[in-house]
Amino acid sequence: MLTILRAWIFPVSCIACGRGFLALCARCGPRAEEGRRFWIADLEARAAGSYRGALREAIVAMKRGERDQLSALAPLLARELQGLKSPLVPMPTSARRRRARGFDQAVELAHRAAALTGLGVADVLTKRGRSQHGLRRSARLAARGRFRVRGGVTLPSCVTLVDDVCTTGATVADAAQALRAAGVAVQAVVVLARTEETNGIGTGLIQA
Repeated sequence: MLTILRAWIFPVSCIACGRGFLALCARCGPRAEEGRRFWIADLEARAAGSYRGALREAIVAMKRGERDQLSALAPLLARELQGLKSPLVPMPTSARRRRARGFDQAVELAHRAAALTGLGVADVLTKRGRSQHGLRRSARLAARGRFRVRGGVTLPSCVTLVDDVCTTGATVADAAQALRAAGVAVQAVVVLARTEETNGIGTGLIQA
């Protein structure tokens, strides 16, 4: 009842153009041909688009705690998951960020994208330490050991890592290392956006 009432009082519309009933409409969101393919070390990585424009606005709004953006962004993540068969492992945010937002955006996106694709979700990682928001590139790249595999969970043999934004690639590499140390292969990495600083960096390097 509260959800219906909220939608009536505060109707959802596109964050960019103000039209429709979705927080980011198809006209303003990245098109399929804007998807990016790149590498983070030896991992295939995919992004729905660059971290700019309407896509950036929607992601920032989600990070501020606006849940409406989740329903608009999950289909973009699902689109980039085409052809992948392994369960999705969300790269969790810090506990402080999760408390501030009221949800973990990577976990929420993974479950919504899984519902759209038929893939499973293996929420097996935990994150410790501070958020990387505001850190310099050198500090991001130097950070290690932030992810752990939950104890007592059943681990798939192969997984796909999912997150919202990829900046330096260090977070992805850290999560992949934790999974590999537990005997789990990582098939690919799929994110909503890659930052501009990634563009033009050579294949095989830590990027995004």
